[in-house]
Amino acid sequence: MEVTPPVRTSGGRRMTTDMITVAAVQPLPKDYLMNPENVPYAIKLLADAARLGAGLACFPEGFPATGEDAISTAARDLDICVVAGFLPQEGDHLFNESIFIDGNGNVLGRHRKACSVPGVEPYACADENYDIVETRWGTVGILICIEGWGMPEGFYRMHKAGVDLIVNPNLIFRKKPQRRMSLLSRILDYKIPIVAPNNAVWSFKVFPDDPGVPAEGGGSLILVPPAFETKEDVIKFMREASSCEEWIVAEGGHGEEILLADINLRAAKSTQILWYNCFTGLV
Repeated sequence: MEVTPPVRTSGGRRMTTDMITVAAVQPLPKDYLMNPENVPYAIKLLADAARLGAGLACFPEGFPATGEDAISTAARDLDICVVAGFLPQEGDHLFNESIFIDGNGNVLGRHRKACSVPGVEPYACADENYDIVETRWGTVGILICIEGWGMPEGFYRMHKAGVDLIVNPNLIFRKKPQRRMSLLSRILDYKIPIVAPNNAVWSFKVFPDDPGVPAEGGGSLILVPPAFETKEDVIKFMREASSCEEWIVAEGGHGEEILLADINLRAAKSTQILWYNCFTGLV
């Protein structure tokens, strides 16, 4: 299924045609995900991100879980775009979705997780509808958790659609090394900046009566490809024994925090095109 970006634009004054300041918010949920106390906490963190200068704040998978109207109102009041996670219930099914809200409080994109981990997650699998949001500084795609770091199909579709930035909200337990390794591989493959927020170290529970699991979390990531400008830059990278570790421009610890990064999306796109042209003999 090919992805066609919808023609929708985001509000928010902190965006230009080239640069955006992104925030990967790493919160400590209030006991369990469906706890309504997570909503005012998320609004506080959103206000903190706005105060720090972020134009786009990204929350982890399933956070704050409820309160879509309240988060939309806060985004409008703070003039900031946000990717937030929610867990809507429809009949006997619990879905896992992340939505893009612009600085006017409008929902521009809504992606429901299509790849639920069997025997681990309580979420129903949704259709593979990878929604893409057109903003004034580029296009944004959302892949939830394993759709980004464990399944290559999502990144391939985003690349084919010309996406400029991928948000990969996570809720990771015990597999942080695999996620880190995989996202480094994805950014080497596609040269698309990635914002991958995770929860702080916490015992995962959706509902208050859930038994919980051993506390895990942390390690939110923001990855940005280097701004290769010439064929010689690419040749130098290929000849040297260098890794992509430096492409991780921000990495979270174990506790709650907000990671920030300034991303030049035009430079990233230029790197992507130059890389392709070098390896196909066009330059």
